[in-house]
Amino acid sequence: MLEALVSVFGCGGLRPKGPNSSVWSFAVDGLVAQEQHVVPFFECHPLVVKADDFRAYSAIVRSMRRKEHLDRDGFERLVRLAYGMNLAGKQRSRSMGEILAGSSETARQAPSTHAKSRR
Repeated sequence: MLEALVSVFGCGGLRPKGPNSSVWSFAVDGLVAQEQHVVPFFECHPLVVKADDFRAYSAIVRSMRRKEHLDRDGFERLVRLAYGMNLAGKQRSRSMGEILAGSSETARQAPSTHAKSRR
């Protein structure tokens, strides 16, 4: 079944869920593939159960493709969107506060290509 997803989406691949796991998962790496294949598929075939999470996911993918995550405000907005998904991030190993506390350092180290493109 998972192998069929590669054909359906026209991207992605299969990999084990963990180093010693017998469970496999389908994954699509890269924002371009997600924006060009995954998001349009689910816009044409809407999810019922996770519709709100999909809206957040698609907004995050599109915002990241526009490099909005490279400035502090954009980064914080996207983290908040992500932490609102999947039971409000209850399974995450780091709290939203921990992520946002490091965001000024992350933004400082990131190339400022986004700021240049706004000029």
